[in-house]
Amino acid sequence: MGLCRTFRCSAPFVVMGVAARSAGSVFAVLAVVVAVCLALTACGPGPGEAAPSGASTSAQPVSSPATPDPRPTPASSTGAARNLPRPELPEIAKQNTKEGFAAFTQYWLDTVTYGLETGDSGPLKEISLPDCKMCNGYIERAETAKSKGEWNVGPKWWISEFTSNMRPDADGRALAFFALDESRSTLYSSDGSVAKSIEASTGGAPKAVLAKFEVGRWLMSQSGKA
Repeated sequence: MGLCRTFRCSAPFVVMGVAARSAGSVFAVLAVVVAVCLALTACGPGPGEAAPSGASTSAQPVSSPATPDPRPTPASSTGAARNLPRPELPEIAKQNTKEGFAAFTQYWLDTVTYGLETGDSGPLKEISLPDCKMCNGYIERAETAKSKGEWNVGPKWWISEFTSNMRPDADGRALAFFALDESRSTLYSSDGSVAKSIEASTGGAPKAVLAKFEVGRWLMSQSGKA
């Protein structure tokens, strides 16, 4: 556009310079000047001139945030468990019978494992009485590990030889005894190093459990060595 202005301002002088020539020559010169200006105008803004409003500019690539992997991922040496479904309480564990008591005890152990591996102690809290020392100990372990960026792989437990006379004590709690198999377990520090490891065990000393059945469900009162 700057060059075009120059040509437009110079046009009268060009015409004056050729005044002595024929009219056809004058029109020919003017035609050349106009053509040059139109060509320069089509080329865009000149030096120091702003681009027209609304002109497109080079698009800048926009990076999208990484999408978390929604797939269930078990705990491993590379990190804590993610997206695991909560343990599901079996229907039989809702019954006030020896079989229901045994199923509930296994479910309670599964919620402990879930809490240690994911840092989510919610399911364990839901089925534990406030004065259950063993329950509170596992809840604290799970929440402390999560706050420190630590995580557990295992342990997993399997009960067998479960027995109970189903007679509630003065506090309404039933007592049971059982054998317990335990998988190997490892506690990892936030940097991925092994902080603690416990080997697997089978059988061993009998275990005992105290639980109360009320309002259609079992609640853990205490668990530990017989």
